Amino acid sequence: MNNKDFKALLGTELPIIQAPMAGVQDSKLAIAVAKVGGLGSIPCGMLSPAQVVDEIKRFRAATCAPLNLNFFCHELPPFDTQAQARWHALLAPYFDGLRIAADLG
Repeated sequence: MNNKDFKALLGTELPIIQAPMAGVQDSKLAIAVAKVGGLGSIPCGMLSPAQVVDEIKRFRAATCAPLNLNFFCHELPPFDTQAQARWHALLAPYFDGLRIAADLG
């Protein structure tokens, strides 16, 4: 598939799909990407149905561009306290160096 076909498939000016990032972005990023010609994406996997509707309404109020809604399609593994502690210990120097709180679960 070439760029022209891909853009036609997406309905966008650019052959770009913005990566949806659950927990760290909302419709604002998707709107910005859509306004410059890419396919904006709203991460919906951590949202309630009402929140998904609100995000879509915000997007539609700002643009009529195509929109990607991204949902999780896998089961999350059970929380592993020991693995979380290892990651926390590994990343602690970076958080300390940047003087930011590490809330890793």
